[in-house]
Amino acid sequence: MKIRWTADSVRFRITPSELETLRQGGTVREEFRVGNAGGWRAAITVGKAETTLYQDDQETGILLSDADSARLVVPETEGVYFRREGERPLRYFIEKDFPCIHPSASAAAETPTETFAAPSDFEQRKSAC
Repeated sequence: MKIRWTADSVRFRITPSELETLRQGGTVREEFRVGNAGGWRAAITVGKAETTLYQDDQETGILLSDADSARLVVPETEGVYFRREGERPLRYFIEKDFPCIHPSASAAAETPTETFAAPSDFEQRKSAC
């Protein structure tokens, strides 16, 4: 799972095998640690009545409703998108990880990851951004 966060949003990008884990009712977790210090953990868990974003002392995550999980499993669905209103509104979403259309810098030494097959208009839509 890849995670990208900004001051007002967090995006969880999942692979096909992670989607299968969610489809079967499992939890997908990612953890980033530096040395022996505390780390940052993120999770997606399915099977809740309503989709919500949470943060506690352990991790940041999305509790995904069964209905939203069913929407995400549909092959044509690129992601599920939510907004939490309030004093500090937040956007949070889960997207399927498609192949990157931009070349990676060789110095980044990124390892190949599994991705979903890109929709037919994917490259055209992304290059227009």
